[in-house]
Amino acid sequence: MGFRQQMTAAIAIAAVLAGGAAQAQDAESQETGAATAEAGDEILVTASKTGTQELQEVPLAIQVFSGEDLKERNITTIGDLVSSVPGAFEGFRQSNGSRFYNLRGNVTQNGDSPIGYYLDDTPFIVTNFGIAPPVRFLDMERIEVLRGPHGTLYGQGSSGGVFIFHTRDPDLNSVEYAFEAEATRTTGATAPNYNVAGALSVPIIEDKLAIRISGGVSEDAGYADVYYGAFDGIPDERGVNNAKNDDIRVVALIRPVENLDIRAQYWKFRPRQNFTGFTASVDPVYFQNTAGQDGFSNGSFELMSLTATLDLDDFTITSATSNLEGVFGINIPIAPAGFFSSQFLPKMFAQELRVNSNGEGPFNWVIGGSYQDGSGPQVNALQIPPFVNINADNDTLTENWAVFGEVSYELLDGKLIPLAGIRTYHDDRAFRDGGGTVPTKASVETWRLNLTYIPTDNLTMFVTAATGFRPGIVQSRVQVESLRLAGVTVGVALEPERSKNYEFGLKWRTPDDNLNVGLNLYNLKYTNLQTSVTGGIQGVNGFANFGDATTRGIDLEVHWRTPVDGLNLNFVGNINDSEYDSVNPVIGGAQPLLAPGDRLLNTLANNYRFDVNYNTDIAEGFEGFSNVSFSHSGDRLQANGFTARPYNLVGFTAGFRHDNWEFAFIGNNLFDERGPTFVGTNGPLSGSGPTPRTLGFRFRVTSY
Repeated sequence: MGFRQQMTAAIAIAAVLAGGAAQAQDAESQETGAATAEAGDEILVTASKTGTQELQEVPLAIQVFSGEDLKERNITTIGDLVSSVPGAFEGFRQSNGSRFYNLRGNVTQNGDSPIGYYLDDTPFIVTNFGIAPPVRFLDMERIEVLRGPHGTLYGQGSSGGVFIFHTRDPDLNSVEYAFEAEATRTTGATAPNYNVAGALSVPIIEDKLAIRISGGVSEDAGYADVYYGAFDGIPDERGVNNAKNDDIRVVALIRPVENLDIRAQYWKFRPRQNFTGFTASVDPVYFQNTAGQDGFSNGSFELMSLTATLDLDDFTITSATSNLEGVFGINIPIAPAGFFSSQFLPKMFAQELRVNSNGEGPFNWVIGGSYQDGSGPQVNALQIPPFVNINADNDTLTENWAVFGEVSYELLDGKLIPLAGIRTYHDDRAFRDGGGTVPTKASVETWRLNLTYIPTDNLTMFVTAATGFRPGIVQSRVQVESLRLAGVTVGVALEPERSKNYEFGLKWRTPDDNLNVGLNLYNLKYTNLQTSVTGGIQGVNGFANFGDATTRGIDLEVHWRTPVDGLNLNFVGNINDSEYDSVNPVIGGAQPLLAPGDRLLNTLANNYRFDVNYNTDIAEGFEGFSNVSFSHSGDRLQANGFTARPYNLVGFTAGFRHDNWEFAFIGNNLFDERGPTFVGTNGPLSGSGPTPRTLGFRFRVTSY
């Protein structure tokens, strides 16, 4: 089915749902008791920064995952989560602590992330290198995922979308605790995997002060072999890519008066892995030509934040201050005695102050400002004795500020709501290395216009137009020289990438809230798109602004609480059609894959996921639960000319609960899909792939 036919079908679905909503409205007048779900069942979100809203009424392409959702579906990392988000995918996996994602667009490793990541009110930003935070999901209250540009409220543009991780607050009145232990085995691994984690919340002064401590340790055994020379079927070492991860989070919540909350947080996470997630082959999984040398991909991040929220009835003032420091990087051995090493030492201080309206009045608004001061030092070395000795140490520095705001007004008793928002962003960015400093400046305005129509409690429709941007990638002089040898003239700093999104959204549910449907149709245009370009020096590629592109797509969500007691079905999916509108002819001449009308690199054609969830009483005091998932990721064309084939993953969780504890059998990648999900340059089976089939069990006890 072509994209036009798919779009026509989606519009037809919208028409049917709108008609169904009209019938539902009639039913409401006859049976008021079934009009909406009970208040306790409503899903509440804060993504719009104007206070708490019901998910059904939020005019955004948004998904919400509660802590219980994550546990039921065995979603423990962002890598697991993206399979449940329409249009989301993992673009590249350097290691378990260095992973890159995108929504509705292409992926590049360098440059600020196209996705904004927020840990509560704290941005997670690694300057000029867009990795996701390697957070643990044990003590997560909920996760909100926004799709499409949201530059009027979040980050430096958030051109692809926003992930917001809401952790649990300390409880000011009672003791809370959680503990889990997990043991699994991965196909081909040399030992079992284990994970132990917990959380404890203790009130120190009732209603005034509480402390919450959470964290854990885990180790995944290695399943990749290593060959000191070329592959010959007899590995020199087995299971070399073992990975460890530990984290600790300490939160203090202070409420000196009823309308003031002060939240101080310290969070440290250390992802470590021997070798990397990029192998010479994914089936069988191995590294080669290491000459007996070790490789690694390690990281350590410390995040401190202080958030204060003052509720003054008519409006709320929020101040969020944070400081992020880290070190992470890779070391890749090269036979016979060489290596490539790249180490990052990012720092980021961030301050945001915002004020938002409260109350039930028709006029709602939020206004704020943000300031960031960060750097992204890199220590890079390529040494292959006696011929190559390249050191490309450099630093990217940024000092930026922004002012933003949105305003909306309810018309026709809240049935029609126009909204307008704007953000002005100013960035002083510089590249520094042994050759000097190259300063750049950028001033960018982004905006959002939205019109929402809510004819009933069970139907929300909206149209929106929004812009976003991504700061220009900063690259080393070695990369610039490599591209110039390939005939591509670029500079150290690229121009910012801009985006403009037009979208129609619909959310509909039955009066009894048993069936929920979400539909989004979008048309997203990129200007000055940034992408990886093959260089003239072997192994040294760079980045360039090469042209404009358009991506059009459909997101669909269906959640059905079936007539069978305890049986729930969930589906999310995306169909995406992307192509280049124009390409810089110089770059197009050097990159034959980049031409007007060609498919956008590193963008999925489609993805979807089915979940079947079943809960039932199996004996007095015992509840059984289970979840089976099937996720599909479509193919994508890469900058190196390879096409990553479609792949499917199947997982399950099955167990029972009694009082406050539960025991479950878990399985991921049941059919042992190997990929690759990203194809390397050493052949169609090189690159990165899913973790092989993993089976085991989990024990959990919790007081909440």
